Amino acid sequence: MIVLICLLLVFARGCASDLVLKSTKMDCKVNPKYVDNVTCYVKDLGGDKSHVQMDCHLIEPLRNPIVHIKLHKKDYNDQYKPFLVNISFKACDLIAGKSFIPYGLVMWRTLKKFTNANHSCPFTGHLFARDMVFEASNLPSSIPLGVYWVAITFLETYPEGSKANYGTVNWYWEIMRPKRKHKKNKTA
Repeated sequence: MIVLICLLLVFARGCASDLVLKSTKMDCKVNPKYVDNVTCYVKDLGGDKSHVQMDCHLIEPLRNPIVHIKLHKKDYNDQYKPFLVNISFKACDLIAGKSFIPYGLVMWRTLKKFTNANHSCPFTGHLFARDMVFEASNLPSSIPLGVYWVAITFLETYPEGSKANYGTVNWYWEIMRPKRKHKKNKTA
């Protein structure tokens, strides 16, 4: 379920086709009581392209997960400050079509393409994401250029109301204009 981050990046409507979202770093902090064999990293493809790779094994199934997403933007003092998004939603309700949280829907549409966590609840066993990218077309057109950090936390909720923290994915990325390719001058 840790894989459900990538999401992460969840913006409502809009189109920012002239922008690029490049993942720069990713780290996963998990509770070893519930999750093991964790690997998560960004594969830099050069220029303004990168892919996210993730793997984990759930020791305990996620039957009723809550996903908490908090977005931060780096300021001029090189510090991350909370920025616009701080939400929680029930993942199973969203997947089943009982919830329509815009941020969650964008995340779910992205996850379905790149992961094996593309089914209804519960989530068990080995979960992965391969060559995952977040399309700039999912970004609102008014999103400022800059460096961002998204913290996505996964919690299991139990019938009696208690919660267990399975882990947090910290995903760092930059929103920028596409890098232009320079044409070489041909000299005779």
